[in-house]
Amino acid sequence: MASRVSRRRFLAGSAAAGVGLAASWPLFADDRPMPHRELGRTGLSVSLAGLGCHPLGGSGLDDAQAGAIVRRAIELGVNYFDTAPSYGNGASERRLGKALEGVRDKVILATKTLQRDRRGALRELDASLERLRTDRIDLWQFHALARTGDTDRLLEKGGALEAAWEAKKAGKVRFYGITGHADPRVFVDALKRHPFDALLIPLNCIDPHHLSFETTALPFARERRTGVIAMKVFCSGRLPGQRIVGGEECLRYTYGLPIAVCIVGCSSIAEVELAAHVARNLRVLSEEERAALHEATRPHSPALEWYKAKS
Repeated sequence: MASRVSRRRFLAGSAAAGVGLAASWPLFADDRPMPHRELGRTGLSVSLAGLGCHPLGGSGLDDAQAGAIVRRAIELGVNYFDTAPSYGNGASERRLGKALEGVRDKVILATKTLQRDRRGALRELDASLERLRTDRIDLWQFHALARTGDTDRLLEKGGALEAAWEAKKAGKVRFYGITGHADPRVFVDALKRHPFDALLIPLNCIDPHHLSFETTALPFARERRTGVIAMKVFCSGRLPGQRIVGGEECLRYTYGLPIAVCIVGCSSIAEVELAAHVARNLRVLSEEERAALHEATRPHSPALEWYKAKS
C-alpha cells in the first residue's frame, strides 16, 4: 500500500483486510525475526508482539488449545506473556503456567493483582506463583487503576506497594508496574508520585479523540524512561469487528508507536500468526495513513471505548 494512497482507498482496503481476525493468516518464508525493544529502564528485552492471555481463561478454550496458542507464539518469536488472576478466575494463569513448563526461563512473564493492601497483594501473588508454576514474576502489576484514589491506596502505609518491595527483596518479583484504561490523568499523577517500572495502557487509532493515553500518558512515561506496554489494539475487537478499521492496520498503528511491547489477546493460532506476522514484517504507517485512521474512527469516539471514563 503506497504511502500516497488516497484515504478512501486506504480505508477500504483496511476494513476488508481486518474482517475475521480468526481467518488463517499466511506466514511466508521471508518473514523477518521478531523485533525486540527495551522495556523502559528495566533492561528487559521484549518482543514487539506480546501475548495477551485473557482469552486463555475463557470457557471457549480447553487446556490443549490454550497450550497450542502459547507454543505457537513462542515459535514465532513472542517472549512476553501477560495474564492476571482475574482472567477466568485463575484459569488463564493455570493454563499459561502449564504451557510454559520447560521454557519458563526463556520468556518474560507478567501478571497482576487487584489487591490494594500489602497483605492481600502478597496473598494473591503467592497464589499466582503457584498457578503459574514459577518462583518469580518478571513484571508484577497493580491492576486496573481507575482514579487517583487507587494510587493513594497503593502508596499509603500498609498499601500494596509495600508488598512489591517485600516481594522484590525476596526474589519473587523483578519489576512492578501499573495498569488501567479509564483515564490517562491517573497515570500521569501516579508517575509523578512514584517511579513505577512500567505501565500497561490502551493505545489504538481511536484513542486520540477522547482522554488520549497516546498524547498524555505515553510521552510522560517516556520522559521518565518508564516501560510502556500497549493493550486494546483492536478496541476490544470493535474496530475490525464493525468494519471500521482492519486488523492489520490496527496492529501497524500501535506497533508504530514508541512503545516497548503490544499485548494482543489471541483466542486462536491464526490470531497469534497475524499479530506476529505484522510485527515481523512491520511497515510503519505514513502520516497520511495515520490521519485516515483517525478520520475513520472519529465518528465512533467515545462510544466504542467502553473502558474509558466519560470525561
